[in-house]
Amino acid sequence: MVKLSTSQRSPLSPTHWPPEAFAWWRSLLFLAALLVATLVGVVLGALFARGTGPGPHVIPNKLTWGVTIAQLLSYIPIVLVVATGLPWVAERSLANLGFRRLDGRALAVALVGAVAMYVVTLVVAGVQFVITHSQPKEEAVTLFTSTHDPALIATFTLIATIAAPLVEESVFRGFLFNALLRYAPVWAAATISGLLFGLSHLSLSALAPLAASGIVLAYVYHASGSLTASMLTHAIFNALNLAALATGHP
Repeated sequence: MVKLSTSQRSPLSPTHWPPEAFAWWRSLLFLAALLVATLVGVVLGALFARGTGPGPHVIPNKLTWGVTIAQLLSYIPIVLVVATGLPWVAERSLANLGFRRLDGRALAVALVGAVAMYVVTLVVAGVQFVITHSQPKEEAVTLFTSTHDPALIATFTLIATIAAPLVEESVFRGFLFNALLRYAPVWAAATISGLLFGLSHLSLSALAPLAASGIVLAYVYHASGSLTASMLTHAIFNALNLAALATGHP
């Protein structure tokens, strides 16, 4: 009875999914489509940034309007693939996957998750520093601290707290975590999707803290059955980090 109640609250119960939901061949095709979309987005963003900046930079070291708009452009192909392909691979609507309004329980899970994510990430980063004497470094942090333009900072903040959580939660929790959950226990699906989430940020120095944060986000999604909840957790976490950087307390 407890298991049935949980599955009614959450879509994350593989025994209650349609037979072909997240089938291995569907998942591989969707993953290939995501990789192509990511590549297309990177190329679009790079072409735009190159046309608006002084010289070609594979990894920008200064935040400009060109870099900011390029980041938004890079998300568009991924959003299109998710919107059209995720219901197919899951054999369920986006609403059933968790794209829906928060109820009270999901909101509570999201808020607790934001605190847990912040604390866990700080602890992992602290342990990493003790062991390796190195601080995690992310491209986003470098970009945010490279400008004093209020409009640019505000736009970057909106991207970090709205666009990034929307895209990353759709891919890593909505698709990847669910696909892994079809064949693995929750802890394994959360761990693997968290590690891949960390690797996607292309920063080895920040891999451990980012992977830990991805694992927390997976549990927020699993506990709430709501992608909106994990997006909110992600957004709050990013906002807290940007606020710390803005006040000089990274």
